[in-house]
Formats: sequence, C-alpha cells, structure tokens
Amino acid sequence: MIERKTIDLEQGWEFLQKGITKLKNILEGLPEPRLSIEDIMMFHATIYNMCTQEHPHDYSQPLYDKYRESFEEYYFHGTAIYKVET
Repeated sequence: MIERKTIDLEQGWEFLQKGITKLKNILEGLPEPRLSIEDIMMFHATIYNMCTQEHPHDYSQPLYDKYRESFEEYYFHGTAIYKVET
C-alpha cells in the first residue's frame, strides 16, 4: 500500500485558497485562465486527503469552517451581493 504524505492544515488551506481565489475571479469576470481538469482533480484530492487522514490530522471540521467562512465573506461582504441585488 502506498503511504500518503500528511498534509497539515496551513499547507493544504494555502493551496485550496489559490483555487478559491481563482474561482472568485472567474465569477467576477476578471481575466483568469479556466480551471483545468488537473487543477480540479488536485483540489478534490487535497480536500479528500485532508479529511481522511488519521487523527489528529483529520481536518474535516476546520476545512469546512474555513471554506464556509471564505464563501460567506465573498457572498455577504464581497461583490457577489451586488450582482445578486442588481
């Protein structure tokens, strides 16, 4: 069996934030290259791996909280609310 490298919360979240930022830019119509299939697969794999690591490295809840916070910030305090209202 292949042993996976443990991804710590800060390292994994930094990688995922890049994808979230890219997605937000795309939604805003900013010039941004499309997400490639490889990018999407890496984001999914990173999330999966971080949520299925052995305790104490199972980051399911902290990732959920950070992800929710990121999109609440965008939706309620970013430009998304202006797009919904107009």
